[in-house]
Amino acid sequence: MSNNTQSPGPNSPNDAQLEVHPGWVRSGQDGTTGQKAYYINLEAKPGNGDKVEQFLRDILAGVEQEPGTGPWFGTRFSDTTFGIFEAFPDTAARDADDVGPGGQNFLRSAELEEMLAYPAHIYRLDVMFGKFSTLFGKKIA
Repeated sequence: MSNNTQSPGPNSPNDAQLEVHPGWVRSGQDGTTGQKAYYINLEAKPGNGDKVEQFLRDILAGVEQEPGTGPWFGTRFSDTTFGIFEAFPDTAARDADDVGPGGQNFLRSAELEEMLAYPAHIYRLDVMFGKFSTLFGKKIA
């Protein structure tokens, strides 16, 4: 893993605090009320895409147990670039994800170090608005 703490993904403003942890960093602000989300950028080392895909499956198995997490999407942009988008009704649910079965996967720092080119970058987001009545072309209740 590179010593650089910034992935090549979207970067926060220069005045934003960057929390640095083994295998991942987190940026973005907290403290406002309303719906919340995470966008997580993961860049695999060449040849490690399958490991990152399995890591995302492990996270999904965990977030399935978290009542405040959802929707949750694991995404793949290329052979080496992956992402997670997950939404929460509020800050408390997002905080619960951090210590829940899904978020606990980010404590696997040795595995993250082995498979990622950069630390995973976790972006805190505020959900401003969205379309919630349809998912993959189907109406939802």
